[in-house]
Amino acid sequence: MVKRYLAILLLLCMFGSIMYVYAEDNADSGSGNTNNALQGKGYYRSAEYMYKVSVYVGLRDSVDMDNDIGDFKMIGNNPIFIKPKSFSLPSGLITSSHNKFKYRIGAGLSSVSFDSVTYIEDAPPPIPITNGGNIDAVKSYFGDVNTLNMMLNAFADQKGTTREGLISNIQFTINNKTDYYPPEDILPVKINGQYQNKVAWLIVYEPVIITYTKPNSSGYRQPIAFTATEYALSQKLGYFNWFWGSTGQYVAGMTHSDLPNSIVLEESWVGVPVTSPLKDGVHWSDDRIIRGGGIGMRMLEASGVDVIPNDTTYDYTYRVNTDVITSVMVQAASGDITPDTRHKEKDTRKSAYTNPSNGKAYVTITANGQSTTMPVVIPNGDSQYAFLKWRTPSQPCEVTINVNISGNSSARLQEGGRSTSFKVKIEGLAENAPPDPRPTDKMPNFEIPSMPYEADKMTATWGIYSAVWDADYRWHENWKKYHSGCYTKTRADGSTKRVHRYKWVDEGWWEDYGQWDYTYTRYTASIQADMELKPDAYNPTAKEKYGEYTIASGYGVDIKVDAGITTNAPSSHYTTAQNVVTYFPEFHYNNYWRLLDKTGGRTFEFKENPYSTFNSRTHFTPLPYPDGAYKVYSKVIDCWTPDGMLRVNLNDGVTIEGSVYDDWHVAPDLP
Repeated sequence: MVKRYLAILLLLCMFGSIMYVYAEDNADSGSGNTNNALQGKGYYRSAEYMYKVSVYVGLRDSVDMDNDIGDFKMIGNNPIFIKPKSFSLPSGLITSSHNKFKYRIGAGLSSVSFDSVTYIEDAPPPIPITNGGNIDAVKSYFGDVNTLNMMLNAFADQKGTTREGLISNIQFTINNKTDYYPPEDILPVKINGQYQNKVAWLIVYEPVIITYTKPNSSGYRQPIAFTATEYALSQKLGYFNWFWGSTGQYVAGMTHSDLPNSIVLEESWVGVPVTSPLKDGVHWSDDRIIRGGGIGMRMLEASGVDVIPNDTTYDYTYRVNTDVITSVMVQAASGDITPDTRHKEKDTRKSAYTNPSNGKAYVTITANGQSTTMPVVIPNGDSQYAFLKWRTPSQPCEVTINVNISGNSSARLQEGGRSTSFKVKIEGLAENAPPDPRPTDKMPNFEIPSMPYEADKMTATWGIYSAVWDADYRWHENWKKYHSGCYTKTRADGSTKRVHRYKWVDEGWWEDYGQWDYTYTRYTASIQADMELKPDAYNPTAKEKYGEYTIASGYGVDIKVDAGITTNAPSSHYTTAQNVVTYFPEFHYNNYWRLLDKTGGRTFEFKENPYSTFNSRTHFTPLPYPDGAYKVYSKVIDCWTPDGMLRVNLNDGVTIEGSVYDDWHVAPDLP
């Protein structure tokens, strides 16, 4: 068996974006300011995420993702957590000790102090959707054998043993022989460039968000680190109401939509069913989340033959010849980031300066020879995006993006440093056009497929801080006595005396006790798109009734996609939709696709078809396609903002009735 890394995660939010916040949700930026917006409600922070991870080893060399989880052995006592180094765990944090597999077979929701669990501090990529993560980076991180080895070391520490000790007391069946095998035959060890594990390893990871509950009678907010499954269980059991109302926590947009949507399975693995994501704003039921929401898996298959290690993490994936926006989150970690270096007092008689600060910070981002330096001002504890709008290369490749912060020392990237670099993948998007349909084509046992579903991202939100000085001058009194002259005074007896005159002068000064007044300019963007599929203009027998079209198979269909963006942001903050990819039911929405041409400001159509007599912008339906719905599926992509890529999935169709042969009658000439 060839060993390979397999991922079964659905790409829901392909590129970086910060948390999509529901109107009813309380999502704090991370400042810790529980102002009036948070009073009487729970909240969560976009920077405080983790992953709960379980690792399993196959008990036989034939075991893979098609087997049940019972054919694997869990390593360690309980799942471990992987958290970023960029935030500190809150005091009193609680969690639960099981994973989705245990909950699915009836394990109860426990209350465990986070002090008693095993966790690793590393640099796991952000969670897609809830934390602006990129699914490719998540897949690569958990598919990297270095990550697996790091977790094995943590599980060994958890059990008070070594990596070898984790599997030394487990019997494995290899080549039909059940025995205790040397650790080097089981562990993912590389010898002479090949991994030696003779059984499969399965990594199961579930994204975790920390929520702070509404204050109790003493004003205490309980921090809770739950997976999507645990939020659903606690709601179902009546422990918490994550929704709204007098008992609500006001965070259901995260707990019951974004978090279960963030990572799901594309295929059923080890008994966990495929549970398709739902659209933005649609809440999952508790049972649906427990069944399959918020879980991802990676597998290192058995047999170290022809291994290609997946050691490269791509933080973003872009298309060639595309305008994109790469953004990083910048925070004011240890004081205000201000427009000026310092503010001078009004009265120049006092030489000192008041209200000193370090002034602006400058974020320089460079990619593919293109660069920007963006000045930022941010109040202490808050954050905003800095970003670069740039054009990708014309050929597939790998690009390194460099980020550096200068100026105000308070400015930090979300991970805590002042510089970073990361790799992005530039992939081709060449049209993989279907072959020329022929009269001899066959479609045996063909059934019209279900329409695919991928989550839309139709809105984005971001903002920029500015600041002006709000002066507050106060007078400091400083009275001094000055000699103002003298005069001669004659006494009653005729003698004289010298008399000195004095006056009191207030030599105080003005001192400015003002502060910077920050304004957050909020930008939003939304994508609008519509698609129409119609019979080709050269189809003489197409029928239309109430906007619905019926055609015979073998004729062509034309497409028009209208895609635009509505935003209050300047043009440097966004791009319009640049690519539309269309898939067809005869290929089960796979294998072949057409990349549409942009034929107008907002309009996309098929490229001219080389198999068309008239060079029409058309797609020919297959002659043997059965009567029924013929629906085309399109993905509108590459509409970029600092809050990630907007995308929308569309479909439209016609009805097939009969074939082109029905429109022709050939008969012999009559005498």
